[in-house]
Amino acid sequence: MTMSSGPTRTTAGAPGAPSTRPVVIANPASGGAIDEAALRAAFADRDVVWSPTTEDDPGLGQAAAAVEDGSPLVIACGGDGTVRAVIESVAGTTTALGIVPLGTGNLLASNLGLATGLDAVGDAFDGPVRRLDVGHVNGERFAVMAGVGFDAMMIRDASATVKRRFGSIAYVVSAARNIPARLTRASLSIDGDVVWHGRTVMVLVGNCGQVTGGLEVFPDARPDDGVLDVAVLSAKRFTEWCSVMWRLLWARPQRSELVARFQGADINIALHERLPYELDGEDRQPTKELCFGVEALSLAVRGRGDQDGGT
Repeated sequence: MTMSSGPTRTTAGAPGAPSTRPVVIANPASGGAIDEAALRAAFADRDVVWSPTTEDDPGLGQAAAAVEDGSPLVIACGGDGTVRAVIESVAGTTTALGIVPLGTGNLLASNLGLATGLDAVGDAFDGPVRRLDVGHVNGERFAVMAGVGFDAMMIRDASATVKRRFGSIAYVVSAARNIPARLTRASLSIDGDVVWHGRTVMVLVGNCGQVTGGLEVFPDARPDDGVLDVAVLSAKRFTEWCSVMWRLLWARPQRSELVARFQGADINIALHERLPYELDGEDRQPTKELCFGVEALSLAVRGRGDQDGGT
């Protein structure tokens, strides 16, 4: 489902002059289920350009147009897919990103400690600006995390119906169906050096530390440190999976023979066979190679999060 009305694009000033109005890119079909009337009402006292998503474009084109018009701020109203699509066009420009999280996961907002739902509208306009790194993999940008193997299969197989009704529980159900996962041979290179070679069920690459449910996969990760964090999971037996999950849930250090950790700016994963991968919760077609990089401090995010004393 998409917004029912088309974009409202009223340009003030001389032809060709940069726009000074924020652009709102909205997808009320996200898991938060806030209807269009309520969403528009939350912006009623703001002078904005309204640019809804469409079935063919989840926000990338709308954000690119806003950047080209010179808008100082683009506000993404939706879930992780909407936010990632907007970041694809906004990162590396002078346009800042505001977030009104309306999805089931809201991964970037959660990692930054931002408010969710319509409570985030004011901060998206008036909160302080923080500069963040942006990762990229195989030509696409991501803000939180990407991975290949088990996590991508879990995202791919999650029921859309269960997600709409029960949110992140859909991923728990899908994960249970995919455990234990089959191992495949892989090689990991970081900043030009091969640092790991063996059999794995999953390789995660994170710009932020938390995944759905607030689980801290990368306790030391920072989205502004100029590097990406890597975890290679090699659990085979059910008991090993239980060990990994128990330590994750209780924030205990992982066993090094089951989870190997690395950091770096340029990361290459070479696989023996094609496997699906994901970025910020969006599944992608199977591949045998993933090339990661980081764009240091390339994204300006406006909002009031944990680092600013809460919302």
